[in-house]
Amino acid sequence: MSDSIRITASLRMERPAEVVRQQYRDIDHHIRNNVHPSIQYAWEPAEPGQRKIRTTFRILGMPQYDVSLLEDAEDGSFVIRYLEGTNAGMVLVHRFVPLGPDATNVELSADAPATLGRKLLGPLFAAGGRQVMKKALAEDKRDLEQGLFQPGKAAGNLDKALASLKPIAALGVDAKRAVLEATCLVAVADNVVEASERDAIDRLAALIGAKDERMFIDRRLQELSAAASSERIAAEAVHVGQRLLNSAVGLEGVTAAVVVALVSDGMSLGELELLRHLAEAAGIPDGSLPALVDGADRVLSEA
Repeated sequence: MSDSIRITASLRMERPAEVVRQQYRDIDHHIRNNVHPSIQYAWEPAEPGQRKIRTTFRILGMPQYDVSLLEDAEDGSFVIRYLEGTNAGMVLVHRFVPLGPDATNVELSADAPATLGRKLLGPLFAAGGRQVMKKALAEDKRDLEQGLFQPGKAAGNLDKALASLKPIAALGVDAKRAVLEATCLVAVADNVVEASERDAIDRLAALIGAKDERMFIDRRLQELSAAASSERIAAEAVHVGQRLLNSAVGLEGVTAAVVVALVSDGMSLGELELLRHLAEAAGIPDGSLPALVDGADRVLSEA
């Protein structure tokens, strides 16, 4: 595809290749079992022999949608062509590579049109796209290997990912609350606070000496959740970022928010957009966010 941006990601699934392929193609299964909680699926009218779906989701509280054509390629891959909506023009290819009789490597590659907005985002668009793919891969892996999607504890080496934030324990209440507030903000991005995200927030609170702030965390999660389904969430991101800046913990707060966004095995588009607004208001230099995302992702993946 000419003038496009390619993004790739992959993950091993402990199931036979044909079973994995069938699960990916089974849209009704994804609808019934809520495999991807931040995305709603519905069938679209299509010509005979075609399969089209509409997916809806939110970015910064604003409803978004895609209409896509599903195709089975001759080489056995599963292709999604985005015809209308937020990702119009993108082509997403799923390849299912057998790793023996009972394991499969799912390889995703997306070619997205290099629009002006995506060019301006530069590395952040690619970093964010990879995280969205990783999140989807992890959710499908849980569905395939455990039955239904089961949110649990924060994924990855959380202790190491949060270790740099320990000095916040020596700061005052305002600084601690600003950092915790940043994590609450990103946790509500998809209108559902996952158990893994709350686990990460609580462990951060313990690390920075804010165990007694549980009521504050509960209150801010509730207030921010009420704003998450509207455009108000963008303004909230700016306000939280400004509080981080005023408390001189901009980098720490954005780092904590990035980690919480990643502990559910990847990052959604809604989380990425909130992080952009948060980082800008917190005084994080342009271009630093992709490195923070990639760095935190590497640490979380360490044994």
